[in-house]
Amino acid sequence: MDGLRRRLFWTGWDLGMGSLVGLLSGTASALFLWLLERTVLLRVQHLWLVALLPLFGILATWLYQRWGQEAERGGTLILDEVIEFQGRVPTRMAPLVLAATLLSHLGGGSVGREGTAVQMGASLARTIGKLPWRWLRLTRSRQRLLLMAGISAGFGSLFGTPVAGAVFGLEAIAIGKIKYEGLIICATSSIIGNAVCLAWGTHHSHFHPAALPPTLPLAIKLALFAIPVALVAGAFSELTHGLGAWSRKHLRNPYLRVAIGGFLVVLLSMALQTTAYMNLGTEWLPKVFQAAGPVPPWAFALKLLFTALTLGFGFKGGEVTPLFVIGALLGATLAPVLGLPVPFIAAVGFVAVFAAASNTPLASTLLGVELFGAGFAAPILITCFLAYVLVGHRGIYGGHRVDTPK
Repeated sequence: MDGLRRRLFWTGWDLGMGSLVGLLSGTASALFLWLLERTVLLRVQHLWLVALLPLFGILATWLYQRWGQEAERGGTLILDEVIEFQGRVPTRMAPLVLAATLLSHLGGGSVGREGTAVQMGASLARTIGKLPWRWLRLTRSRQRLLLMAGISAGFGSLFGTPVAGAVFGLEAIAIGKIKYEGLIICATSSIIGNAVCLAWGTHHSHFHPAALPPTLPLAIKLALFAIPVALVAGAFSELTHGLGAWSRKHLRNPYLRVAIGGFLVVLLSMALQTTAYMNLGTEWLPKVFQAAGPVPPWAFALKLLFTALTLGFGFKGGEVTPLFVIGALLGATLAPVLGLPVPFIAAVGFVAVFAAASNTPLASTLLGVELFGAGFAAPILITCFLAYVLVGHRGIYGGHRVDTPK
């Protein structure tokens, strides 16, 4: 009986704390998405803001130099804390990453939004963990669970995918291991976070490409598609980390580093005479999912380059939405080679490149099902799992540990 009461108590704890984390994270995501939409719209309406990208990078760097300290490590710090809790995730991480990401987008920086939402969620969860009330039972292991819940709530509420968000918080911590101890709290926080975000009036974009019936020839084509998916995901990770390491070594002044990076992005955009590869890049998605316009076969490579330059030289923001776009564009490029409809293989690539780059094949498969429907479950699973293995231990998250080698 004592064992049953203990399990009931901790289940109630998970549900209560998960709901609180979800409430805060969902609200933060709604605010972020509202501000982001208006920031990007402002950049589109005033093209001259692109020329100020180096200046916006310098301002964001000053914010982190002035107040950042441990927050500068971003997602890597969060993963370190989940594995070995030391209480180093600061509350100021949330407003800092929010402001810095909006500055990146105001100048057209090719960054995403997932990293921002996850950092805000984890920071808010850690703020709850700082409360002195004894009845919260905030042991070190429970503090780790709060951080995992923050990751799940941030991811699930931002993309409108609560199931994928719940699993992402369990799977993203270490390669080859799922942290099942966080199952209830992560699921609760992601579901509540998504519901709260929607309650604030947030609308998520959804596309509805047609699925293909599972056949052996289709499975073979998807298995072949997993090879370029893994190559592109690995190239993105290696280039982004490589540019980051090179720029930190040769450009030790952080202000000079981000200014040069911003200048390179602006120069590249001017050379191509387009801003289509700036910001999230989601303007490409109607073209591949709804046949709303032509897609150059090299578009995925240019979006990859723009994002690697922006992040590698120190701008703040996430990688996930650009990876979604890169994957969809890769699918559109290879559709004629594979003999598959562009919307179908673009949807598979949308999810699979992210799965390989983040080393989260299970969460990514669920994300694909939530976004595109159950008919995509088998095609996405085949491609995600094969690409996950083929990419090796490369990944976008610098704090990743390898628990079970591939």
